[in-house]
Amino acid sequence: MLKQAANLCRSSVYWLLILLFGLSLELIALYFQYQLGYGPCVLCVEIRAIVLAIIIIALFGIVFSSNRFMANFMNILLAATGVGFYLKSDYLLLIERNLVEGSCGFKANFPSWMPLDQWLPSVFEPWEACGYTPMLWFDITMAEGLVYCSIFVFALGAISLILNVLFGKSRREMSLFND
Repeated sequence: MLKQAANLCRSSVYWLLILLFGLSLELIALYFQYQLGYGPCVLCVEIRAIVLAIIIIALFGIVFSSNRFMANFMNILLAATGVGFYLKSDYLLLIERNLVEGSCGFKANFPSWMPLDQWLPSVFEPWEACGYTPMLWFDITMAEGLVYCSIFVFALGAISLILNVLFGKSRREMSLFND
C-alpha cells in the first residue's frame, strides 16, 4: 500500500491536484477582492505570491513526474514553500488577533528583480493595511484558513518526499526489474 501511495505521489495526477489546489486558492482570493470588496494587505499579496510559487512547482512536477530525482526535488520545494506559506500566514493571524504590535504598510516587499505588484497589480497590489481578514466558511477567518492550507502544503510535500524516498521506484526502474 505504501508503494502505491509513493507511486501516486509521483504521478502527474498528484501534481495536477496540487495545481488545482493552488489555482483555487488564487481564485478564492480574487473572488473576495473583486466580488466581495475585501482588498488585500501586504501579507495577503505576499501569500498570493507564495501560492503562485506552489502553482509553478506543480507545473514542473507535472512535466517531470516520471523522473524520481526531479519528483523528490519538487516535493522538497513544495515542503519548503509550505514553511514560507505558514510563516506569512501565521504572522497575518497574529496581527489579526492583536498578538503582535504593529502592522504592515501599503508597499509590497517584492524584490526589485521580480516586482509582481508592478507586473500584475490587479492581483499583487496591496489595497489595505493588515489587521482584519474576512470570515470564510465554518466560522474561521481567512488568516486561519491560510494557516491550515499552509500546514497541508507542507505535510503534502514532506509526506510525499518520504514515501518516494522509502518506497518509490521510478517507472524506468520498475520496468528494468519487470523485464
